Amino acid sequence: MSEDRRRGRPRDPAVDRAVLRETLALLDSGGYERLRVADVAARAGVGLGALYRRWPTKYALVVDALRAAPPSREAAPTGDPAEDLVTALAEFSAQLARHGALLAVLLTDPGSEVAAAVREAKIRPVHETARRHLRRALGPVPDLRSRAATGPALILQHLLLHGTPPGEPQIREHILPLMTAPGP
Repeated sequence: MSEDRRRGRPRDPAVDRAVLRETLALLDSGGYERLRVADVAARAGVGLGALYRRWPTKYALVVDALRAAPPSREAAPTGDPAEDLVTALAEFSAQLARHGALLAVLLTDPGSEVAAAVREAKIRPVHETARRHLRRALGPVPDLRSRAATGPALILQHLLLHGTPPGEPQIREHILPLMTAPGP
């Protein structure tokens, strides 16, 4: 037997998937601070020892769960890129309403690996989607990147100021015009 081969049974990928899925569900419902590894193990139907053999810390578990999360489903594009942009931003806003506790790590520990994973899994995808829709709507404008960042930023700002993210009417009336206004 080679030295690099582990003893015992091979790990079951279904166990990994179940643990990561339950970690995301608990993160979404209670945030990082309220997440307990024992609760993840119980909900995934695995022993605590098996979970800790795979992920030695809660932190490592959360980072892997966020990175393994499937991307949000994007609505099928229509013939109207501005309407597609509103739909994408409204979906992001709805996700914030459901999973806002997860984003708290961006404020409490922005340099952490967990915050980086949140940005990678939750923030960057909406920015890229906004950029694609804006490119379809406006063409190759020089400030496309900044315009694309404006929508998600204003949604986050609304959440911080008002305690809730904006709804679709607010996105359509206030955010979309700022993103699509003619340049100087």
